[in-house]
Amino acid sequence: MKIKGWEKISGYTYKGYTIVNPIHNANETKYEATILNLNLPQKPKWELSVLTPQHKFIVGENTADGIFFISMWDDNRFSASRKMNKQMMKSISNFRQTFEDMVDEILKIQLTSAPSSPLSNGIINQVQNASTNFLYGSSSISVTNIQSNAIQALQTLQQLTK
Repeated sequence: MKIKGWEKISGYTYKGYTIVNPIHNANETKYEATILNLNLPQKPKWELSVLTPQHKFIVGENTADGIFFISMWDDNRFSASRKMNKQMMKSISNFRQTFEDMVDEILKIQLTSAPSSPLSNGIINQVQNASTNFLYGSSSISVTNIQSNAIQALQTLQQLTK
């Protein structure tokens, strides 16, 4: 099953992420494109892949139902995937909406999966690095200890952000 107009998606841009170089295999069962992040000078690449129902990896009822599998992943292998039926794939606006949803999903994963390091300036990382661990069932836990530890953590955080 061919995707008509696949080459026309080149240039779609959402939040600075632009689809370029749309290609397909000889059997037209696997379609691929590169996604460039135009927000950064080094232009890191993401990948976009669409498998048609006739692709060798598609089995079972998905073949008969005409289900397309769309996957996208970034340079750190964070990924998003979707299934679309044949009718949805016929509409370029539906594909574009799916592309935008997948970009948002990967950006959300990147944001919530950011590594915590002393060099990181994110407020969440600073709170995590300045936090104090409490053992449940310990006799040293009291409201006063928790309040004083919380105040101390906030003061440390304020000093780190200056």
